Amino acid sequence: MKKISVRENGLVGTLFREGSPTSAIVLLGGMSGGMNEERAELLAQNGYTVFSLAYFGAKSLPATLNQVPLEYFEKAFQFLRSETDQIGLWGGSRGAELSLLLGTQFSDQISAIAAHVPSSAVYGALDDYSKPAWTYRNKPIFPNAPFTYEEIASGKNVESAIASTPFFINGMQDKEAFAKSSIPVEKIKCPLLLISAGDDQMWPSALFANQIIDRLKEHRSQVHYTHLHYPKAGHAPAKGTVGLHPVMNRWFVYGGSEEENAFAAKDWWEQTLNFFKERL
Repeated sequence: MKKISVRENGLVGTLFREGSPTSAIVLLGGMSGGMNEERAELLAQNGYTVFSLAYFGAKSLPATLNQVPLEYFEKAFQFLRSETDQIGLWGGSRGAELSLLLGTQFSDQISAIAAHVPSSAVYGALDDYSKPAWTYRNKPIFPNAPFTYEEIASGKNVESAIASTPFFINGMQDKEAFAKSSIPVEKIKCPLLLISAGDDQMWPSALFANQIIDRLKEHRSQVHYTHLHYPKAGHAPAKGTVGLHPVMNRWFVYGGSEEENAFAAKDWWEQTLNFFKERL
């Protein structure tokens, strides 16, 4: 297994490769930032070049998710295209939101997308919700989706851990504003794997996944999609039911139970491998 540190053209990441793969996967983490090298290495053992790409929370990058330019990821695609035209995305949480956005913006450059606990809309920056999380050509891509975040002052210890899903659901009551922030997934041209959790306490990933599917149907999209739903699992099955967020320094409820999360973590890993094997 080759492990190559990438620090060029502004990119920050680690490349894993075993043998001579014919396709590549860009691994995009969520709002914890940094890279997930452990998962990337495991994924590379299945015959892919895997690029664990940081986009904040790493040296020489922004400390938090705030106004990240999509052009950064286009550079990553250009970097990988020197080896292959078959590029997949695997994103989790905010990384899944990002994966869907990239699929709409760079539809001709992406061959498959796995979106684990995704959102159907664009949400704001972590440290200042009035700012966009993502930009393109120095402008926000869409308005931030409405979100009731006043109660985030809690979560200073595990006993007061925040279950933030209601904040997102409450924000959806402003239907006009939510519609303006929705990701135009009908522009995606590649196969999609959506993975959602029925007891997701971070955000309503099951509702989001269904909204994504509804939009695909509404626009008569011809892309192949699969929705894997784990009704009793939480937002981050591999991390447990509750955790301290490393960037926001607040405790959050992830949801699920140890048993259900263990099953989901094992199954979605296997199903995602199967998806990329078939579609990439």
